[in-house]
Amino acid sequence: AGQFFAYSNPWLATLLLGLGMVQAGWLGHDYVHGRGPLCDALRYMPTLLNGHSVEWWSQKHSMHHTFTNEEHLDNDVMMEPFFFLRPPSESGRPDNALRKYQHIYGYPLLSIMFWLWRFHSVEGAWKRKDKKELVLLGVNYLWLATCMPWQVAIGSVFFSGFIVASLVSATHQSEEIMEYGEGAEYVEGQFRSTRDADTVFGPLETWIWGGMDTQLEHHLFPTMPRYNYHKLRPILQAWAKANDINYRISPSTKIIADNFALLKKVAAAP
Repeated sequence: AGQFFAYSNPWLATLLLGLGMVQAGWLGHDYVHGRGPLCDALRYMPTLLNGHSVEWWSQKHSMHHTFTNEEHLDNDVMMEPFFFLRPPSESGRPDNALRKYQHIYGYPLLSIMFWLWRFHSVEGAWKRKDKKELVLLGVNYLWLATCMPWQVAIGSVFFSGFIVASLVSATHQSEEIMEYGEGAEYVEGQFRSTRDADTVFGPLETWIWGGMDTQLEHHLFPTMPRYNYHKLRPILQAWAKANDINYRISPSTKIIADNFALLKKVAAAP
């Protein structure tokens, strides 16, 4: 649909293609984690549709899953000097003048995430001389360059990156961050570093979250198909209650608000 409206209604095309890229990202995430012939066959779908290297992303994402919120191992919580999740007085790392404004520029800056992933994807595939990925990446860029106005191509990548970055950061960054080498035992660490989102705007919002609203279930059972996570949630909640473990879940709007509040709090810290 986005392709159909690319020239006649570029604003609508940008919106639709951006949402399509978001869903391609979530599905690619599912196929990389998944097991079986279907997942194997569709493993490189995000390379073709989004320009994301599966091999580069798998390495990055595996570290995030194994060492969730552990500094120096999980790059998702080490984004200084652009984002400070802990003040320098606490982390002991160098400060930057940008920190005091991070709550202002923070969310707009998240829109560059898919561009960064594209850069690292091309860089990684070129270094590995991965012909398969280079061809698929080339097809994606050829499509962006020839099948739509450049404003639609660029705008849709910014829009999709903003949505994905806003959602994936919110479920981890406001939770406990562990120092290098002090990560907890795996299951305990996931409960301490991950929060589920209770979507409040119905099925459309749940669809946009792409399974990341059940982030804790995914981290504990990463190969489980996404459509089972909401069935697992009450079982996991009961298990956590029986074992006196804090199961973290909040309305999606509060999770986003808490994430913004954290950026603002760290920005104001001495």
